[in-house]
Amino acid sequence: MDGVDYTRLRLALWEEPGARGELSAWIEGRLAERGIEPLHAPPRVRVRPWSTTARFATSHGPVWFKADPPESAFEAALLGALHAWVPGRVPAPIAVDAKRGWSLLPDGGAPMVGQMRSLRDFAVWESVLRGYAELQRGLTGRVRDMLVLGVPDLRPPVLGHRLDGLLSDPGVAAELGEDLPAVAAFRAGLDRFAGALAGSGVPASVDHSDLSMGNVFRHAGGYRFIDWGDAAVAHPFTSLLIPFDFISAELSPGVRVLRRLRDAYLEPWSGTAPPADLRAAVRRALRLGAISRALAWTRVFPELRDEVRGAHLRQTAAWLRRLTRQDLPPVPDRA
Repeated sequence: MDGVDYTRLRLALWEEPGARGELSAWIEGRLAERGIEPLHAPPRVRVRPWSTTARFATSHGPVWFKADPPESAFEAALLGALHAWVPGRVPAPIAVDAKRGWSLLPDGGAPMVGQMRSLRDFAVWESVLRGYAELQRGLTGRVRDMLVLGVPDLRPPVLGHRLDGLLSDPGVAAELGEDLPAVAAFRAGLDRFAGALAGSGVPASVDHSDLSMGNVFRHAGGYRFIDWGDAAVAHPFTSLLIPFDFISAELSPGVRVLRRLRDAYLEPWSGTAPPADLRAAVRRALRLGAISRALAWTRVFPELRDEVRGAHLRQTAAWLRRLTRQDLPPVPDRA
């Protein structure tokens, strides 16, 4: 991405014998507790600035290890909690180490992106968005618990402060260049804009913040959702940014289809606010979701910060520019 060959970057977790030995001992110990025997084959390791993963062959099929950087280390604890709070909606972890941000997961099979006959099968999108909204509504009473786990707080009242933090970074400001005044102008009205979203009547919940079909698996008549390292406690509708962005840009669905998808997502939220208020909240949340995406690009392993900073600054600035676009959101105002 952006000219950086991430495959050539390596973390101490895999290169230093001591760290590698500690990791191997943890994995083998957790597998043994479940009666799972690792097979003698080298793991398939994938290193990215925002996570490092490895696929291990075992007597019970593939098993996945994931390590998050410090600012996303909450994912391990969140996975364990989500499995308890909304059973069947995330993979059942084999083991998690919340302190180190490590998780060990069973193989989920083929993600939805590989199972769909066509990405233009909008009935599948409707079903996934409806199922995801059900998960979110089931977690509205867990906001305090998620914050205790270290999940970032990106509820509307704090978005101005978080945007201030991004704009105070000289690298972000330089990357924005001539667009900086426009983003600063948006910041001036952000508190009022965010206040309207906070007053929508929809309670805060979890925002996956990277809801793509690659992170969705079919399971037992419903869906499982993976890869929660970008998650936040937020207005739940900000989750729609990634799927709607992809659908609008890549699939050219037309206004009628976008309304169908929006309304499918809103079905589980019926009763929290009048329908017109829910639709207005979607429009606001689609714009403010760009702040969450910009912040996600700042979470990388400390030992890689200097090597990937340029690429990540460009991505962060690109999301902040989205705040000023007048053609967003893609869902029309009318019902």
